[in-house]
Amino acid sequence: MSRLLRRTLYAIVAGALLYAVAMIWFDTRTIAAELVDYPWWRFGAALALSSVNYLLRFAKWELSLGWLGVRDEAPGLTRTRSLTIYLAGLSMSISPGKLGEVVRSALLKASDGVAFSRTAPIVVADRITDLLALVVLSLVGVSRFREYLPVVIATAVLVVGGVVVLGTPPILHPLLRRLGGLPGIGRIAARAELLVEAAAVVLRLRPIVVLGALSVVGWGLECVGFWLIVGGFAGTEASLTLCAFLWSIGTLVGALSFLPGGLVAAEGSLAVATAKLVAGATAPMALAATILGRVATLWYGELVGGVALAVFLRNREVRARAFADAPAADEPPVHDAGGQRPRP
Repeated sequence: MSRLLRRTLYAIVAGALLYAVAMIWFDTRTIAAELVDYPWWRFGAALALSSVNYLLRFAKWELSLGWLGVRDEAPGLTRTRSLTIYLAGLSMSISPGKLGEVVRSALLKASDGVAFSRTAPIVVADRITDLLALVVLSLVGVSRFREYLPVVIATAVLVVGGVVVLGTPPILHPLLRRLGGLPGIGRIAARAELLVEAAAVVLRLRPIVVLGALSVVGWGLECVGFWLIVGGFAGTEASLTLCAFLWSIGTLVGALSFLPGGLVAAEGSLAVATAKLVAGATAPMALAATILGRVATLWYGELVGGVALAVFLRNREVRARAFADAPAADEPPVHDAGGQRPRP
């Protein structure tokens, strides 16, 4: 756990530095000139839409906890603490594929003693349904811009493959048994058994459909936010469907690049596509719109996640467990002298 949290902090710092270097590389004065008369209420509206998206994503987290029966094991887990844990995971949005958001499972173990491998598959299901939603949203424009079709096809294959393999224990259990006989891997393979069973629960058809629908709405709100941002630049003309296509394709490119937070890959593809496809757009305007869009989503999430993580770690005993070496995944919860688990 200590390594996971430290890597969380390192990733945040590294991502911020990378973004700062990228901004210095570009002509910042040209970008700033594009924003002189910008109607900033549009950016504020995009932030509000991102906030609603986070609440929808929290609903996905809560539904998954319910399907896994987590509160049967941790009946004291309140909605407030669950929300704090969920939001804290946003601090790892800049990790490759956002898989660093599995830090939520580590925080839940520190506060309520729930085995890490019990809830880690929730992050996998979240990522798969996010990709599914982006594929759906990209369909509004891929028929017109066929050069982006390979990105959509590659993502669809990845989603289907992930659901079939990770959601089918008969495929994974024999593999884990074989790996269990290898030196140094047996213990890891044994812990993965619980992870496989949990993954099979959240990757069934009904959860995938429900989580996917929430993802479509959530990512759709981000698309609306980008549409509002683009519409704030004088002389541009872009439909909501075009902006939805641009945002979903740019995000898919960033996800498939597996760079931290899709940094540079997402920005580059989105800026180039915006300059190319939006009527009246210039390269500096497209880059400025891209930066505003990413700040209103990725970096806003980092800010919210950092604050939530700080709030969660206020409790001294929980903080001590969070930064201690992680015990085995199947160890029982740690309680205080009064028999109750301290709350953050």
